[in-house]
Amino acid sequence: MAMRIHTLGPSATDSYAAASHYNQVTYDGRAEIVGHPSFEEILTNLAAYSHDELVIPAAFKSPTLHASWGDVHYALLDHWTLKTSFITPLDPLVVVQRLDADNRIGYTHAATAQLLQRIVSQVDVQTATSKYLAYRAYQDNRGAYVLTNEKNVSLGADERILKRLTPSMVWCVYQIK
Repeated sequence: MAMRIHTLGPSATDSYAAASHYNQVTYDGRAEIVGHPSFEEILTNLAAYSHDELVIPAAFKSPTLHASWGDVHYALLDHWTLKTSFITPLDPLVVVQRLDADNRIGYTHAATAQLLQRIVSQVDVQTATSKYLAYRAYQDNRGAYVLTNEKNVSLGADERILKRLTPSMVWCVYQIK
């Protein structure tokens, strides 16, 4: 049976791209990548993924679990083993402003909420389980701002890019017991 690597999905997420990179480097692309709707779903069901691996960013933060990467790392020591880590560049991030918005709502992932607050003053941040879903919420709800991956964005005439960022990320690979 091939190795299974769990991470955040869909394939548009940075986590899925990192898992794909790890799969290529470690398993020559032969492992199966399983994208989940949230890291919380994976972390609260680790027993179902026994002997599989998990790729999670060191920047992980969960308002639902009230936890950061360090918190879950130590809390789950009996359930997993840190196997390795690696660094990849993230797809470029952008902060988009809707010029005709009638609100101060900004959408992003929990891990980048403080970054959005540093870039846009007095923004009411709403978080989603991925930057991809944050962009969808921004579109659906006609938010004023979004911090998401540039590849997710299709700028309209009433939008502008406020800032573009090109960070790298540390990824942690866990062997689930």
